[in-house]
Amino acid sequence: MSFLDDLITKESENSTKDTLHMDNSTLPELNSEHDQQCLTPIQDFYKDTNIFITGSTGFLGKILIEKLLRSCKDVSTLYLLVRSKKGKNVHTRVEEIFDDIIFERLRKECPKFRHKVVGIAGDCTLPDLGLSIEDRKLLMDKVNVVFHVAATVRFDEKLNIAVAINVRAGRDLLQLAREMKDLKSFIHVSTAFSNCAADLTEEKFYEPVVDYKKVMMMAESLPEKMLDKITPVILDKFPNTYAFTKHVAEDVVRAEGIGLPVGIVRPSIVVSTYKEPIPAWINNMYGATGVFAGAAVGLLKVLYCDKNCTANIVPVDMVVNSVIASGWEIGTEFQKNKNAETKIYNYESSNDNVSVYRKTQIKMTVCLVNKNLIRRADITNLSTASAAYQL
Repeated sequence: MSFLDDLITKESENSTKDTLHMDNSTLPELNSEHDQQCLTPIQDFYKDTNIFITGSTGFLGKILIEKLLRSCKDVSTLYLLVRSKKGKNVHTRVEEIFDDIIFERLRKECPKFRHKVVGIAGDCTLPDLGLSIEDRKLLMDKVNVVFHVAATVRFDEKLNIAVAINVRAGRDLLQLAREMKDLKSFIHVSTAFSNCAADLTEEKFYEPVVDYKKVMMMAESLPEKMLDKITPVILDKFPNTYAFTKHVAEDVVRAEGIGLPVGIVRPSIVVSTYKEPIPAWINNMYGATGVFAGAAVGLLKVLYCDKNCTANIVPVDMVVNSVIASGWEIGTEFQKNKNAETKIYNYESSNDNVSVYRKTQIKMTVCLVNKNLIRRADITNLSTASAAYQL
């Protein structure tokens, strides 16, 4: 066993000990007839429900689909908002979702699931989500739960595009949800950094820096070049268009969600899976994953950051568990009190199992020291790069 292998083993053992309190046992599996008769409150809530999901082809969306189908086996139908892309139609793109390795466990445990998934043609960049009249009526008649996961997460996204996807799409979806005949719960997935201009982010709404209607009007009416020039002025204290538009989107939920069973989940930096459905899975190179993958292959030698800042990272499977559980709590409490205030959940790691960036320095160094790492492990496999991240 090499020095690196030995270190990985020791670190993995220590990591397991440190994170036992974050066990993903919220939604136990159903593997027998007896279990089917003993549903948890969360599983019972989602039994026979029709769920509409945006962002289903993305990182978090795929894990959400897998978890719902595997742990809430009695769910009726998942309606997935999917757009045609690169010459591929909606049907093809939905089929490609299930080609991923993360669905192997689902295929073994619940092989008859595919009939529960229905693709809905739409596009969050278009007004009214690009839905046809027929599909709008279908969703209004059938849907009980909505998970709004779709977002552009590019920090350098042009403001007009970020507003269309992160702000207007949320408003249009809430207006559609208001027409749903039997809506039980609506979860808007935001970010823990939506109010990063504040010193402290509590689980509450913050006064918006600008009215969302004005932001939408500017983004839709001003010429692109003019909008690009004034974007730094509009952002003010916000570091990028992503954080700014997610901040404005929360004001959309506050205003448009009145009287609806709506809640907001704010995850921090979402990284690879902790253990479900497989450990260390990820399908992108964003954020922290890109940093550690770059270090692992020897491309990244220096990272500019405040080494004493909290590395506020959370595994995607645990984020999805919190999203599903939040949907249950929102729906359950709304049944008791239809005038209840909108609940907001901050899902982050700065208060439990805290880690700061200087702790990652030695781990990145280990990735760089072993020059045989590339030959020993296939870094083109993102799970391997993610495993390096989890040293």
